[in-house]
Amino acid sequence: MGPFDHDGSHPVHKRNPAESRGQLGVSLIEIMVATVILSFVAIGTAEFFVRGRTGFDQEERKRVGTLLAQEGLERTVALPYPQIDAWLEQRTIGTVDYTIAVTSQMNVPEPDIKTVRCTVTWNATPTAERSASLVTMVYDN
Repeated sequence: MGPFDHDGSHPVHKRNPAESRGQLGVSLIEIMVATVILSFVAIGTAEFFVRGRTGFDQEERKRVGTLLAQEGLERTVALPYPQIDAWLEQRTIGTVDYTIAVTSQMNVPEPDIKTVRCTVTWNATPTAERSASLVTMVYDN
């Protein structure tokens, strides 16, 4: 028979101290594993936002480049037919430098028609250049 309480009517159960410690808290290993998992999740989330911001910036530069090309064409086409000619301009918007280049080809594709092209270029990254180009034709009437 096992040990009983002080009056001898009920058995006394002794607890193993190691078992009660495992049930009452978490081990250092469990905390470390949880920290590593949360770190991977945080790194993935941060990378997601960085890539999203980069994509947003690139699309914004493309939008501005296209608007500058449209403005360049409109400004050139508004001139009298004999004055429509090539020109070049540098413009900085925000922190981005844009180069606006307008070219004019006479009698292309037919006589009395000028083909006007406006190409806007900018640096998307330090090593990559991007451009937007629009073309229209102007008839001499």
